Parts: sequence; C-alpha cells; structure tokens
Amino acid sequence: MEIPITIRQATLSDLEEMLAIEEANPSSEETLSHQSLEESIRKTAGTFLVAGDENQLVGYVLGEAQSLHPKWIEVKSLTIHPDHWGQGLGTLLLAALKQVTVELDYQGILLQSPDELLSYFEMNGFVEEEV
Repeated sequence: MEIPITIRQATLSDLEEMLAIEEANPSSEETLSHQSLEESIRKTAGTFLVAGDENQLVGYVLGEAQSLHPKWIEVKSLTIHPDHWGQGLGTLLLAALKQVTVELDYQGILLQSPDELLSYFEMNGFVEEEV
C-alpha cells in the first residue's frame, strides 16, 4: 500500500526536516542553511512548497519572485531526499509550482539549471526561451 503524498506551503515548523533533506542529499553542490531556508519561508508568498507523507517531508521546491523580472518565479532549489528519488516527487512539486504560479498571476517560471539537468526540466514541460 502506497502512502499518499501531500504538497503544501512550507512553514517554519518544516525547517528541521528540510535541513535533514539538504544534509542527506549528496548531489547538493550548495546546501541551503537554516537561516536561508527560514528567510525564504518568511518572504515567499506561496511559492515555497514541500512534499511529504503522513510521517515526514520528502522534498521541496523553492520558487522566488525574480528581482529583475518580478512577475516571474525563479526555481532556486528542487530537492528530494535520496531515499525517495525516482518516485516522481520532483515532477509533482514542479507541477504544483506551475499551478501556484498561475494562481498568483505570475507570467512564468525561470530556471538557471546546470546543463545536466536540462533534460529533466524539459521532460517536465519547460522550454528554453529568452526573457
């Protein structure tokens, strides 16, 4: 029996679990600190989303309004706990962020992604365009 995954806005009470996900993730080149995660939760208006089951968080996506293009959301981080890789959680989080982007009347989502991740984002419906 699979446990359903819930996606919701991040809250300050999620900080410790998000830090644990950061620390468990061997592919993180740049680990987000407690302070930067806390600041992001406080300043993002509905675009910092977490995914979890009934027991724990398993991943998150951090989208922030882009400073040069304030009507666009930029994906700052998409992080899934390694124990849950390959289960489609990143795709679920990106789909939820797309939905929130539309609901909050943003024009779109920006990515600054390393080349090795481009195919992943293209698979999730992103296209390369100039802004």
